[in-house]
Order: sequence, then C-alpha cells, then structure tokens
Amino acid sequence: MSEALQPKGAWIWVGARLLLVFIGLAVLAGLFYTLGGTDAGAGLSGGFTALFGLPFCLGAIIQYAISPGGMAKSGRTGVSVGFLLLAVMVIVGIFFREGLICMVILAVPWWISAWLGALAVSGLHARFRQRAVLHSAGLILLPFALLLLGPIAANPTHHFEVRRSMVIEAVPDQVWPHLLSLDGLSDEEGVWTIAQDVLRIPRPRSALVVGEGVGAVRLARWGEQIGFEEHVTGWSPNSHLAWRFVFPDDSVARHTDAHIGPDSEFLGIETGSYALTALPDGRTRLTLTTRYRASSPANHYSAVWGEIILGGIQRNILAVIADRSEAGAVQQ
Repeated sequence: MSEALQPKGAWIWVGARLLLVFIGLAVLAGLFYTLGGTDAGAGLSGGFTALFGLPFCLGAIIQYAISPGGMAKSGRTGVSVGFLLLAVMVIVGIFFREGLICMVILAVPWWISAWLGALAVSGLHARFRQRAVLHSAGLILLPFALLLLGPIAANPTHHFEVRRSMVIEAVPDQVWPHLLSLDGLSDEEGVWTIAQDVLRIPRPRSALVVGEGVGAVRLARWGEQIGFEEHVTGWSPNSHLAWRFVFPDDSVARHTDAHIGPDSEFLGIETGSYALTALPDGRTRLTLTTRYRASSPANHYSAVWGEIILGGIQRNILAVIADRSEAGAVQQ
C-alpha cells in the first residue's frame, strides 16, 4: 500500500479485513466449540488449547488484520488485543451462551495469550519479511493441531479449601441455632461481595436442617430458582457441624454458569463445615470452610478465583449469621 493511501484508505482496508476476520472468528470458534465437546477436546491438550491456544491464535489473526505489513507499533498491538478480547467475549457470550463467571475467569489468560499471539506475528514480520504470511498461518493452525491430537493426558486434579472466620458478639449456644435454621433472608442482609453484587450469584434465601445429628439434611435455597442439599456428616452442638454437598438437579449451573457447575468435570464443590470457638467476654469465633476439587490446566489460577468467589459467599453467610445471633443475644 502506497504512502499516499495511508491517511485515507488504510483504515478502510483494515475495516474490510476485520470484517472477514470476524466471519473467520465465528467459523473458528464454532469449530473449536464443537470439537471441544468431543473426545478431541478432552484432557490436557484440549483444555490447554481452550485457555491459551485459541486466544493466542485469535490474537495473531487480529494483529495480522490490523497490520498486514507488520508495521504496527506496540500501542496498536495493545489496541488489537483489547479489541480481540471484546470480540471473543461477545461472540462466545451471545452465540454459545457462556456465563459471566466463566468469562471473567478466562479474561486474564485470554488477554495475555492474545497479546503474545499479536507480538508473535509482529516478530515474524520483522524477521521474515517475504515469508511472514506463511509463518503466521502456521501460528494460527498450531492450536487446532494440538486440539486434534486428542486427550494426550488427563487434566490435573487438585483439592483446595477456602476458609473465612468472623467473631460474633454472642456465646456459642446463641449462634448454633442459626446454623440449623436460617429463613426469610433478604437481599439487604449480609455484606457486599464480588460474587453476588458483580457476578450476580443469587444470595441465600434459607437453610433449614431436616432431622438431627449425623444423617440430617440441610435444605439450602439461593434466590428463587437455586436449591441444593447439605448432608450432615459431623454434628457436635455448639462446637462443630460438617456436611457434604449434594446437588440433586442442575439449578446451580443453570442460574450461575453452565460450564463451571458445582458438580462438573472441571469443578466439584465437595464438603463444608462450621467450627465454633468460645472466646472471652461471651463472644464466639465462627469459621466456615468449603472444600472443592478443580480439574483444569490452570488449577492454581482457578484457586485464586475460588478465594474471591467462594470466600465472598462465605463472608456474606457469616455476616448474616452474626447479625441474627447478635440480635437474638440482645433480646435475651
């Protein structure tokens, strides 16, 4: 393209190329999404491709579309990556009904991978002027070649736990009843959390224990649609309550995020417990622990979000119990 065309015609040319790129994005994303649901997309190779390979590939495509001559400066590379991330999220969110939680969690690895893909194309143009297109095409095909290799290894599995504590101005026997029966909760109760006020996970409405001792079942309701069970495995009044989570239907996944349901291939919310510790001056330290399994190529990165999401939910529940326990203590 001549220098004379640069001011007026360059961005028209880029726009035309981007339109073709978006059509290609839809095709590539559809192919990837279809393969991802098969044996080819299972295991470590498919998971690694989903987290890192695909955004790397799309970053390379966007960079080449914006600067086919390889002359883009670092600022334009950053713009292309941001544009890519927005485009991918819109495409996946609208056409594949991806959940907000999954999108937020994927944003960081996708952004970094797309940025690296854009830099790789710029580097190829700088090193191989005449053969840069061929090398760039090879970059784009690499993630899909990896995906088609199939499940060369299973996703690694790690077990994590999230724990939050709160000191309550009430003695343990004033706190214990609220672990067994919480009802009529409103959105105004509790505290602000990223999980519930940004990611829009419904707040608890009730948690009622049916039965007594080991084998009892606590029935939990979140919002108007979500329900699950907590089967009691440990029961020591005024001291300790433990359970394992049971999800009898898919209401949690349907009303939060279908791809990271609490009892799925990639995530399993397993057990939970309360511990009550009597403190001086008639106070109680209440500790809530949740244990879960993660199976993905980036378990430790996912664990960071586990702290943010599960930790926020725990903090909200503890605040509700504290408010109700302290109100009951004042009345007594």
